[in-house]
Amino acid sequence: MILLDTSAAIFLMRGELPDVSLHEETLAISVVVEMELMLGVLHGGKSKEATRVKSFLKDVRIYDFDRVAALKTAEVLAKLWKSGQPIGDFDSQIAGHALSLGLPLLTDNTKHFRRVDGLEVLSWS
Repeated sequence: MILLDTSAAIFLMRGELPDVSLHEETLAISVVVEMELMLGVLHGGKSKEATRVKSFLKDVRIYDFDRVAALKTAEVLAKLWKSGQPIGDFDSQIAGHALSLGLPLLTDNTKHFRRVDGLEVLSWS
């Protein structure tokens, strides 16, 4: 199983991820990514984008954010704040969630996510 961050989910929905199909049983997202995608739709997304996002969310496995994910996120945030290299709250939540699930994270934003100790970061670029 591979967890997609928001950028990877968007690339996948647009058909711009090489050699990756949504129908593979190995792909999933965090509910945090679901929230970011829905925020984009509600904040002025076009009807075509809204349809694409809703279809994607219907077909992809979505992991709920639980107490273990919350604890891992707190650890990620604390370490990054102490090092002076925060990556943002939503990205920290996605990273913490991936760590709590023991899953690698597929992203186009390797610059941020590689700062997270113990997180396996995958990229297509």
